[in-house]
Amino acid sequence: MNDCQDPDCRCHRFRDKVAIVTGAASGIGRACALAFAAEGARLAICDVNMEGLEGTQGSIEETGAECLVMKVDVREQEQVESFIQAILDRFGTIDILVNNAGTGQFVPFAFVENEEYDRVMDINTRGTFFFCRAVLPTMMDNDYGKIVNITSIMSVVAGQGQSIYNASKGAAKMLTQGIAVDVSGYNINVNAVGPGMVLTGLTQNMLGDPEQAEWFIERIPMRRIGQPEDIAASVLFLSSDEASYIHGTTLFVDGGMISTRG
Repeated sequence: MNDCQDPDCRCHRFRDKVAIVTGAASGIGRACALAFAAEGARLAICDVNMEGLEGTQGSIEETGAECLVMKVDVREQEQVESFIQAILDRFGTIDILVNNAGTGQFVPFAFVENEEYDRVMDINTRGTFFFCRAVLPTMMDNDYGKIVNITSIMSVVAGQGQSIYNASKGAAKMLTQGIAVDVSGYNINVNAVGPGMVLTGLTQNMLGDPEQAEWFIERIPMRRIGQPEDIAASVLFLSSDEASYIHGTTLFVDGGMISTRG
């Protein structure tokens, strides 16, 4: 546990705050959860991958932070609502929501099956909708809250074979903006983080090929692949009171990749 006694230290930025992180079994979700724990938050994490989730839980508890864990399929409204109720039963409130659970799609549009469309849209967009709607009554009652949705640079840049992924992340981006407008006046900040090419479970096979990795690096002005911790740092900033005047915005964390696309 962090035993720093300075109340103004950044390590206390989220002291006693309750933060939800979805898709926390690995990658960006795990990095976000561990970063929140290091800065004093109490965590509620979920995923469909219980083995990975329990690994995240163990790392969180090593810091001394409290952690509630539940297997949740974000596509299922009842599971989402049960998770939210479990959080309220244990912690009594919800301060921060990070909608990170997501999936990819690499199929040319002409060959996309209905099931693939539903899967990608349900996880990337419907799940975000369910979680945002579920936490808002508590945040509105508290007149306080932070919501950060993980989108992608692919919410504004089309990619070959990724039409449904593009659509799902574009929808999540606009959902973020729409919710931000609707909750104005409740002291709730709603924003998104749009990662570029980041080394996660979704990209590791592709980036494991040195030629493909180099192809991406050549198109990133910062000349490196992003790490989950790069995204987590931006998520924590938007979840903090330091970002209290940022609202309805997508912060692209991509090493400058979008800048090269005109």
